[in-house]
Amino acid sequence: MRKLSVSVLIVASAAFAATLGQVEARPYGPRHAPFERICAERGGPTHRPEMAALLAEYLDLNDAQKAAFKPFHDARKKSLEDAKAALCSNKPDLTSFEARLVFGQNLLEARLTALKAENPLLIAFYNSLDDRQKAKFDRFRERRGQE
Repeated sequence: MRKLSVSVLIVASAAFAATLGQVEARPYGPRHAPFERICAERGGPTHRPEMAALLAEYLDLNDAQKAAFKPFHDARKKSLEDAKAALCSNKPDLTSFEARLVFGQNLLEARLTALKAENPLLIAFYNSLDDRQKAKFDRFRERRGQE
């Protein structure tokens, strides 16, 4: 039994070491290239104005509700533009662990700033909806993987 445990430990260590070598060989795969993903000309975070039109049609918004949605929509656009400008103004050297942590922190701080600007406006819009529209809105967000 003891030989089996030691053998399992050796095999697990060898497998772990093999994966470390692979990570060093290609450190910036799609999941490990945050700067390229965020700061790409296309494919990075975008405003997507067509989503606003889809949402307005899906929820059958009246004029007052459209007016409540516009400030949120504008704040979202500005937040995305500001975050992208701040994060992408100069390409960081992400070869060190510390630099990746700093970039991750900057990314989270940009998202927090955006949420602080957007959330009160989104709540005001959501509160302008009737119960049927709120249920549809909740389903719309769930299908898109948002909280």
